[in-house]
Amino acid sequence: PRLNPRSPVSPISTARTMTFPDGTIAYDADGVVLAGDMTEDQVKACLAAGANSWLYLNEECNKACPKAAVEAASVPFEMVLLMTPASLTNECVDKLVAYVDSAPKPAVIQCSTATRASIPYILHKAKTDKLPAASAMALAASMTPPLKFLEKPPLASAVKRALIHANRKPVIFRQLFDTSGSSTYTYLIADGPGGEAVLIDPVLEMVDRDLKLIDELGVKLKYAVNTHCHADHVTGSGAIKAARPEVRSIIAAASGAQADVKIGHGDRIEFGSMFLEVRATPGHTDGCLSYVCDDMVFTGDAVLIRGCGRTDFQQGSADRLYESVHTQIFSLPDDTIIYPAHDYKGHRCSTVGEEKALNPRLGSGKTKDEFIEIMANLNLPYPKKIDEALPKNMVCGIQEGMPTPA
Repeated sequence: PRLNPRSPVSPISTARTMTFPDGTIAYDADGVVLAGDMTEDQVKACLAAGANSWLYLNEECNKACPKAAVEAASVPFEMVLLMTPASLTNECVDKLVAYVDSAPKPAVIQCSTATRASIPYILHKAKTDKLPAASAMALAASMTPPLKFLEKPPLASAVKRALIHANRKPVIFRQLFDTSGSSTYTYLIADGPGGEAVLIDPVLEMVDRDLKLIDELGVKLKYAVNTHCHADHVTGSGAIKAARPEVRSIIAAASGAQADVKIGHGDRIEFGSMFLEVRATPGHTDGCLSYVCDDMVFTGDAVLIRGCGRTDFQQGSADRLYESVHTQIFSLPDDTIIYPAHDYKGHRCSTVGEEKALNPRLGSGKTKDEFIEIMANLNLPYPKKIDEALPKNMVCGIQEGMPTPA
């Protein structure tokens, strides 16, 4: 079975003026027109161009408010006050998204400078395309022109918070370290107290700890998720399934390994009201995946803190890894938090911006050719646990006496 296919990055929406007047920004594919203050003639031009609904984000007392002219043309006119970042409450977000979802198109969204007008649009895109916060913010930056709220850091921060927190219980998040020797990070994410949870990259020797924590927190483990078929430790997926048969294991279809659910680029792993957006990031292995959740990306071995996974075994390719990282991870907003599968120097996390600037292999302006040369000259030793770990991980860590994945 596959999980909810969904393109992780929407096609770039390109604005064009169509027949709408100068000063407006029309996104024809979505039927949305963004506008600032307009003259009476510009309002008439919008109506003549076919505007079928109108959302106004300023106060009605604003002298540029077009309510009378719009209603005189029998076009539905609605007001939702969005004046400051503090205005972007859950209730406000709900109203804005509901409006853009249901408004007859083309829909004009107007504020004073078309800056705040871009907020309902990206909130709508995030909902309809089911994008996590980091991917939605990246989409806003990739549009032509970029959505104007990004020019105002306080607004951008408020939008990001709204994308993460709207109508959701507090997220439970734990970063767990493998003390048995592989320096692997395992991540527990749950949709609030009592909610469904996923466990990313469990380690066999640490399963008892992980399940005890899950029980203590009172969450319901739904999936044991792997970023790739590891060579330095045996996945804990099999042992978890032996203890909790209702839990389903997940791995990339491209890995060739067994699991209950095999996934690929564009899928979504849903748990409660949350989800992981799946991005294929091959290069360390053929089956490497990264998972975007809100403003976090779990990169497996594709990007480590100031490093990356090796590319000299398991169908590794420095060429593919460079492309994967630059198109699927470095394309996310700079403040997206990177959580890797391993760290050997005591670091816990980084950001996309940090790694773009400071990663000695993949960042600092390194070209693909430079990266390929770096990786070709690492001269790393043969992984000491690969001969034990790989065969077991190809069958989801299942060992004698454990249940076999479906």
